[in-house]
Amino acid sequence: MAGSPRPGRGDPRRLSGRRSRGPGLLVRLPPVLRTASVAAGLVLLAGCKPPPHPVERVEVVAASLAEAQVLALTPMQAQTELSTRLVPDRGFQLVDPGARGVDGAVRLTLELDAVQEQVNASGMPGIEEVTASLGIRRSTGDGVERITLQVIRSQPVEGDALEGRQEAARRALDLALDRLVKEARVHLDARRRDDGRLMKDLRARDPLVRDAATSALVARRNRAAIPALVERLRGDDPLEVRRAIGGLVELQAREAVPELIEISRGKDPGFLRELVYALGAIGGDEAQAYLYTMSQGHDQPAVRDAARQALEEMERHGRRGSQEPTPRNASLAPGGHPW
Repeated sequence: MAGSPRPGRGDPRRLSGRRSRGPGLLVRLPPVLRTASVAAGLVLLAGCKPPPHPVERVEVVAASLAEAQVLALTPMQAQTELSTRLVPDRGFQLVDPGARGVDGAVRLTLELDAVQEQVNASGMPGIEEVTASLGIRRSTGDGVERITLQVIRSQPVEGDALEGRQEAARRALDLALDRLVKEARVHLDARRRDDGRLMKDLRARDPLVRDAATSALVARRNRAAIPALVERLRGDDPLEVRRAIGGLVELQAREAVPELIEISRGKDPGFLRELVYALGAIGGDEAQAYLYTMSQGHDQPAVRDAARQALEEMERHGRRGSQEPTPRNASLAPGGHPW
């Protein structure tokens, strides 16, 4: 979110799935990718398309490439793979390095969060799964605006073990980069729109447009995004659920606490720990009662400890409810247990 510091361990904002690996490696754009002038990048494209978003810098987190050894890519190669996709038809324009103070110019940072081989126990070919993140940063009149996007793409392994894995990982990376560029354009387009237009976009057929509108409203602390976030909690994509939880924390959406408690049913201890930290950050009577029950009666020590820590945070930041905690029981789960 705009201007927020990097979250630490246990902070509910970690629910976005983003991991930090240290500073990125700045790579100078190849001359062939530089635009002739900034003005050309701000001319409207054919039809009613909005002007492309100017990009002043592209970075690659070198440490993440070092860990993704199967890709066998240098930072320069990865940077070129991303930069070649930043063309006007895709909504971006690389600005001349000599131009300064370009209005609305963004900086992009690519990070390879993980490259994993998924073995198929049935004897079918395995797959290579690539998780990639794109950080978007730009200065505005209100401060620094940040957007973090993450995608996961996979491709089947074909041929010899090492060469087949590398080829599959490269194909998965291509898909991930294509998707990240598309999402970046849609999210940046949304940040140009007023709240009235964003409210309409919440009902768009395209889920990416809906997601970008929700993200933009959350960044503006507009509580109109809460119903869309609550709806997303019911989805099957764990990454989308975590993003929705993070948005509800940002908005301090106490009206969403019952839904957050509901999705705790049958979840593993790792997810429950994230959830209790989120509830502690939101606060209120119902969150307090739930956390009290979890801190006293959950069968996993790690979850009990997390709930106690969340209660302490509520106390420290004045987010406790107005009443003494009352244990929740049979309404939370079959058999009277909230877990």
